[in-house]
Amino acid sequence: MYEMIEYAFYGALIFQTSFMFILYLQNRKEYYIMYTLYVLGVFLVMEPKLIGIIHAYIFLVEWTTVLIYFLFLDSFLEISSHSERFKKFINYLKPSVMGLLVVQFIMTWIKEFFGPMDTLDTVVHKVDEGFFYMTFIAGAYTLYETYRLKNTLSRYILIGTGILLVSLILNRVFYDYFNVLPIIFGTFLELLLFVAAIGYKTNLLESEKRKAQEQLMQTTLMALKDQMSPHFIANCLNSIKLLIQQQKEKEAIEYLTEFSKLHRLVVEHFQEVKVSLKKELRICKSYLEMERLRFKQTFNYDFDIQVDDNLLTFIEVPPLLFQPIVENAIWHGLIKKEGPKHLCVKIEDKGGVLQCSIEDNGIGRSKSMNGVLKDGVERGKKSTGIANTKEKIKVYNELFHTKLEMRFIDKQDKQGQAAGLKVLFNIHYD
Repeated sequence: MYEMIEYAFYGALIFQTSFMFILYLQNRKEYYIMYTLYVLGVFLVMEPKLIGIIHAYIFLVEWTTVLIYFLFLDSFLEISSHSERFKKFINYLKPSVMGLLVVQFIMTWIKEFFGPMDTLDTVVHKVDEGFFYMTFIAGAYTLYETYRLKNTLSRYILIGTGILLVSLILNRVFYDYFNVLPIIFGTFLELLLFVAAIGYKTNLLESEKRKAQEQLMQTTLMALKDQMSPHFIANCLNSIKLLIQQQKEKEAIEYLTEFSKLHRLVVEHFQEVKVSLKKELRICKSYLEMERLRFKQTFNYDFDIQVDDNLLTFIEVPPLLFQPIVENAIWHGLIKKEGPKHLCVKIEDKGGVLQCSIEDNGIGRSKSMNGVLKDGVERGKKSTGIANTKEKIKVYNELFHTKLEMRFIDKQDKQGQAAGLKVLFNIHYD
């Protein structure tokens, strides 16, 4: 009966070790690898013959497993970030355990090599006993810090750690009667609770990710609603109607075709959380062509792409990232300017950073109607496109752990007068 329980326990340990290591490879979370090492350590403590370690040196595995146990708890519950005392405790614990390991190893080796020595045997036994009590005290303190967190995760760990401590005491006191059965059952229950805690935390992280994604989608929806507003659509349709009335069928068809293309691209963008830079440039170009036709080709634009097409496909950005900036440049910079009007969209690779610039030679922010506040927002006018873009970038960086930056540069001529605006997007991809 005892052997059946033992084999079942070993099977569970092997399964958990393999499963958690696979999860670590998929998620690269520190607590996954710590838990994997901890379970592996428990298995080796129970079956030290697998690595050919003799009983006298079993402390090498036991003490290392204990240290990994505390490191796992700290990584999983992030106790150090909530308690400066526990952070110091962990910092002291690591060198203390490693130091005791070295001292115990040297004394054990001397004893094994030169034969039994009463004094040395006593010291080795005392150090081993001292480590046990140190572990008990450290576990109790960890339980206290875990209790102070007062969340669902800490409750799982509290119960699991409490069961483990009780099993250690029972094993120490009643070893002659029950052998290692208290350790087997205590560790098994503890591991079950820890697995439940890990599953609970994974669900929490996924839930937070979904909420962030929903927030990004909501921000995207706000930007979409602002850019494809009824006012914008009505202006486009009125322009088409005017061209038809003027019997300019070719121009009307060209305008209608571009409007249809833009509308389709925007709808496609709305269905995605992130799009390739290549797609984003396509919608930007379509919007520019629409506005150029609507304003009777009073301004020109060009795209200066200095990177490989594969990189444009690889790099991803939030949908409708450039369109509000382009719209701002046309309406508040170029249209109010006398003389040649030009807008340039430029893409450069700065070695690990893709730099996208939208530059115009308009009147600049300082001369825009009613004056301009920072970040291209007019006084007296509610911030929409620019504000949505800033919020979209913030949420996008948080959701996908990227580094996308936007900044505004006011251009000046030789006389120090405003000569347009340059908006830079830095996309870190390396």
